[in-house]
Amino acid sequence: MPSYATGRILFEKDIDGVAKPVHNLDLQLLDDDYGHDTLLATGKTDMHGRFRMAYEPKDAGLFDIPDLKLSVLLPETLYTKKATGEGLELKRVLIPLPGFESPVATDVKEETYDFGDLRVALYEYIEPADGPTPRLLVDDTHVLPQTQRAGRKLALTEKIAEVATYKLGLKPWPLPLTKKMEAEKPGSTQTDEFFVEMMLNGFNPVLFKRERTGAQRYYVDWSWKGQIQDGVHYAPDTRCFFDRVADGKIGKFVLIGIEIAKRFGDYTAGDDALMVPPKMYTPEDGKELWDRVKRIVRSNYFVFGEAQTHLGGTHLNVEQYIVPVVRNLRANPVVSLLTPHFYGTVDINHAADGLLVKENGGAVISVPEGSAAVVATIGSILRAGMRQMNWHGFSPRTPQATNDRYAHAANVYWGVLTRYVDYYFAEHMDAIVANWAEVKLMSDELVAHSIRYVQQEEDDYIDTNELNKASSEHPTGPYGEPVSLSPVTTKSVITKDDKTDIENLKQMCRYVIYFATWQHSWVNDSQYDTAGDSSFATMGIHCDLTDLRKTIEDAVPVKEGKKSESTTYVLATTQWGYIMKNEDGGMNPKLIEFLGETKDQLASYGVDINKIRS
Repeated sequence: MPSYATGRILFEKDIDGVAKPVHNLDLQLLDDDYGHDTLLATGKTDMHGRFRMAYEPKDAGLFDIPDLKLSVLLPETLYTKKATGEGLELKRVLIPLPGFESPVATDVKEETYDFGDLRVALYEYIEPADGPTPRLLVDDTHVLPQTQRAGRKLALTEKIAEVATYKLGLKPWPLPLTKKMEAEKPGSTQTDEFFVEMMLNGFNPVLFKRERTGAQRYYVDWSWKGQIQDGVHYAPDTRCFFDRVADGKIGKFVLIGIEIAKRFGDYTAGDDALMVPPKMYTPEDGKELWDRVKRIVRSNYFVFGEAQTHLGGTHLNVEQYIVPVVRNLRANPVVSLLTPHFYGTVDINHAADGLLVKENGGAVISVPEGSAAVVATIGSILRAGMRQMNWHGFSPRTPQATNDRYAHAANVYWGVLTRYVDYYFAEHMDAIVANWAEVKLMSDELVAHSIRYVQQEEDDYIDTNELNKASSEHPTGPYGEPVSLSPVTTKSVITKDDKTDIENLKQMCRYVIYFATWQHSWVNDSQYDTAGDSSFATMGIHCDLTDLRKTIEDAVPVKEGKKSESTTYVLATTQWGYIMKNEDGGMNPKLIEFLGETKDQLASYGVDINKIRS
């Protein structure tokens, strides 16, 4: 006769003081044999976290009384060759959860052994007081539940070794875009036309605004208002003004002036900092001064790009979805749609914490080390950016100019994702609907851990597709204020007729994959082309370049400049995780097919589909 092992699995941390069960969790029941464990049974928890597994005590071995323990497993999505050899099929592989140590029940003779309530540290959240955005908890007692792929680790190691040969002078540094341009045509990177090109299609593609009164000029701006600075770097507020003139169907932007507002007095002051009235510069001020003013702007462009568009807008934006998705989606097929696109992301994000966000990055240049931003300021800038991000109501921007290649290409890729997600849902609709309770739990956590929402002046922007709109639902969070992220659903049970809920989930999936793949590929891989020449752009400068007595060497010390160049090279050129190449086997063949069909269209906007990665 069989015996039974029972119990209940709970998350390590309670939610609002109430224990939260871990549902649909794969388990193994093992006989503990000093490193040679014997599998006795497999099973799953129910929606209440409870399990009951039948096993045969004799399977422990001759004259062996079972010593029972559990193994907790998480699914991993792979696509492997079909047995027929034609095409690929989905395969879910179960991987033991790192860090879980089961209690061992020795010499179990009872017909039913109850493990009782077991707490599992399964993608636990950092408490709000400990972090500026929704993050996975990693510390001395909470190990990373998933590290980077071995192939990516190897690629990074090889890239670091490659950089060493450049630093030792054994090989010349590869040229970034700006140096290639200067080699072909001296002065080409200093033109106003290239400045506009960088705004639209560079590392940090900006959304243009328009004045609502007066001249109604177009503009982009970066402000340090309320932010603490380090007192070492020079970082004024900058606002760039443009005309839009006839060119093709949409028109093109022409840079007409740049306004600079310097901070006065105490650089460590935040909201109380005083600002000198802004001064307007134009091309009529002379080429030398005008080029220097644009160089000041490029530091703001780059540091805000690193903090908001790159680190916050891709890495941490995606992480705030990773945690509730992995904590709650297991039986629902949506987990296999999403998780291949952020395998190891939390490992990369927490490595970035130690390298790019601390005071001194060591071998690399950290944001506080290379800019006016102190550590607290990075968190503030991140929050400001992420408050304006939401899956609900998002679509890529409408092209702002005829030469807005980024927007044109982004809309093509969004079309690929729309087609792919629609296909996937059609293939798995029955199981998605049947396991909708998991979606409700995921949605609840997504909202409960969202940061506070602050409404933007939407009328300032010439396109609002990417904005976190006031018209989206912003529920009241646990601290009594509206939160940034909208709920995906409020229902635990739906039917196929609940179109709004299903479309919401589709939209969230498109959004997460878009930022994990397209947006990160564009931003990350453009870093070296923007800042591979420290005379062209760095995150910070040390002096006011409008003082013509100062030189670029005064503004960017040699050591700081070299570290900036080498860091952006490593970050931008470590090659792994491409959708089309599918090195790890996690990409759905249909996504590869659909993306492949847009090869020529995306190439017309300067995008190589083989360079888009997760």
